[in-house]
Amino acid sequence: MNAALPRRRFILATVATFAALSTAACGGASGAGRNELGTITAGQLKLAFRSDDKPTSFVQDGKPAGFMIELTQAMAKKMGVTVSYVSTDFASMLPNVRNHTYDSAAFGTLVTPPRQQVTDFTSAVSFGQAQLISRKSAQLPTIQSANGKTVAITRGSELIPLLQKQMPGITVKEFPNIAASANALTAHQVDGLFTGTTTTAQLLTQHPDFSASPAITTAQTSFPVAKDRPALKKALNSALTAIIADGTYTKLFAKWNPPGVLIPASMLAAYPGMHQRPAGS
Repeated sequence: MNAALPRRRFILATVATFAALSTAACGGASGAGRNELGTITAGQLKLAFRSDDKPTSFVQDGKPAGFMIELTQAMAKKMGVTVSYVSTDFASMLPNVRNHTYDSAAFGTLVTPPRQQVTDFTSAVSFGQAQLISRKSAQLPTIQSANGKTVAITRGSELIPLLQKQMPGITVKEFPNIAASANALTAHQVDGLFTGTTTTAQLLTQHPDFSASPAITTAQTSFPVAKDRPALKKALNSALTAIIADGTYTKLFAKWNPPGVLIPASMLAAYPGMHQRPAGS
């Protein structure tokens, strides 16, 4: 009987060890180390952002600020992850999302066939609308009036082929950011500046000598996601839908956009039940 005891203890110890290893394996699959979203770092969302596109995204008191910054913060909270931001230029944004330098971008990017070859995209974050800004002393009242003129656009913007398609006679001059484009217009280096409606409203406030054409709708804007990150795309879509449903999107839009700038009608149609910003806000 005494001889059997060591053998029995060995068997029990072996079973216990196997059970412990199995439990550890299960814990690693469902515990803190598991990265179901496939982000660069588990539990974290690393986003690129533009620091020069006030009020959409910019730097204030040394920190990222703006509509898209607070929007993505609200989404990250719904997803149960922390979020960090890295300033980058627009032209390198999509390639770096594709290469997993960033998980996505806190920037509504126009969805076009060429860009869909580079990355995947979430559902609509908005629908792009753009205006042509010019000097009041040499006003360009419509987009069509820019034909034969030189127009400033941010480098890498999808508005470039859009503008060239509508007006083959236009000369596009690319600049690294909005501030440089506005300075070029003031200095008479270009005849106009083509940009989104929110940025247009901001520039008209800053430059009383500027005027703007009526807006045209360009295309759907979304957040870019690497093609091999379907779980992350699904989570971003769910979080976006949730903050639209609970009114966070509309609240933040009203906070960061100038009075009179409305949520595009196409966005309201894409999300039935979504509320327009309050009148006068």
